[in-house]
Amino acid sequence: MLSILATGIMAFIGILTETLMNVLFPILMGEFHVSTSTVQWLTTGYLLVVSLVVPLSSYLKRKLPVKRIFVIAVMLCIAGCVVAACALNFPMLMIARILQGGGTGIALPLMFNIILDQAPKSRIGQLMGVGSLVVATAPALGPTIGGLVGTYMPWRWIFMILLPFLLLALVLGTMNIRQGSPTVEAYVNPLHVLLIAVGFIAFVFALDEGGAAITKSSQGASDAGRTALSAVVLFVISMAALLSFAQLSHRSFSPLIRLGVLHSVSFRWHLLAYVLLQVTMIGFGFVIPNSAQLGYGISALVAGVLVLPGALFGAMLAPVSGMLLDRLGPVKPISGALAITLVGVLLFAVGLGASSTAWELGLFYFVFMVGFSMAFANTMTSGLSQVDAPLKADGNALFSTFQQLAGAVSTTIMSAFLASAQAGHGAQGAVAYRAATIAGAHHAYVFLSVVVGCACLCMARAFHTMNSIQELA
Repeated sequence: MLSILATGIMAFIGILTETLMNVLFPILMGEFHVSTSTVQWLTTGYLLVVSLVVPLSSYLKRKLPVKRIFVIAVMLCIAGCVVAACALNFPMLMIARILQGGGTGIALPLMFNIILDQAPKSRIGQLMGVGSLVVATAPALGPTIGGLVGTYMPWRWIFMILLPFLLLALVLGTMNIRQGSPTVEAYVNPLHVLLIAVGFIAFVFALDEGGAAITKSSQGASDAGRTALSAVVLFVISMAALLSFAQLSHRSFSPLIRLGVLHSVSFRWHLLAYVLLQVTMIGFGFVIPNSAQLGYGISALVAGVLVLPGALFGAMLAPVSGMLLDRLGPVKPISGALAITLVGVLLFAVGLGASSTAWELGLFYFVFMVGFSMAFANTMTSGLSQVDAPLKADGNALFSTFQQLAGAVSTTIMSAFLASAQAGHGAQGAVAYRAATIAGAHHAYVFLSVVVGCACLCMARAFHTMNSIQELA
């Protein structure tokens, strides 16, 4: 259990920083003189690095001792925190986020691999629920912690405060992490790494360019068409790289990720639903604190505290939902949780307006988190139960990879909604700028409602496939 605690602390801190910066974006925009579309790269770039490192987890698990992997992850995060605390300009802070992303990308799948390898089978659902609680709750708490620290002390102190917890995780990990299975001679083709890096980076930049094209078009800029063409070219490059990666992995003796795990139809639907839920979670983590400050004029502290009740209650529900999964199976717990999640996002889409209050934002987010916390954890656990034991590490790598990529994509899309609405409406703080921010947030909430609806359909399809397989058996 102490080994799980050590990796849990490490993963929690890493994921916490995904959204911790979001509530500080207005402050950072003023200090470093950057726009919304630029400052969002502190989160998007971080998540992109995580999504690039996570696919290596299956290879690292086979190649290196678990304890050494853990130490590398902790040291990267410590280095990132130190650089961030000393950041003198925006590029320096960006470098710090890249270092932190590398550490989190290693630590996140490591936590789940330790649970799957060492936990008793009767408690896997519960412990996976605890692990998913870390994944789901940390980004929800990020804006709260960022708002608290940012209000009462310089923002750089956030990273200094995290250092003792990272050192605690380092001590616990080096003392308690044990090797669950022997290492083997594993090889990774550098071309595979290059292709997946090109695919992910080009995809996120395509979305960023697409958002910039929409913003320029709304302003009547003459180069809007050129920017849109750039987005299309980047998207084509992304798809070509990812398809090439899939083809090479299929023929490789030692692939980066064994994509045979995707042969399971029900696993694919679980993975897609999980990704869509992550898009929603990170989307709220970006839109709520920024629209609260830039649209409703709420302070950074209040904007952060808005999400606290829902995050804490969701944290309590995640292990409970795991126990329900162990006892009742996946269909009823996940279906009920998704229904509540859908109600939560619809409240944002139809219940918020220019005259809405902070209480309404907090209440609607609370409803969303009740459903999300119970659905998110169990979706991953149920999906991994659909694959054979030798492929579980690869399945875990896919869940973790696309979870982080979904976060980068979501942040880019949410930024595009706000930036395109804000364009041409004056400076930050102007009445027109605030009204435009609220309108952009509304469009984002409608988009997120559609995303959750699609997640519900994915899980319905997954359950139908699982039932069909059981009937044939």
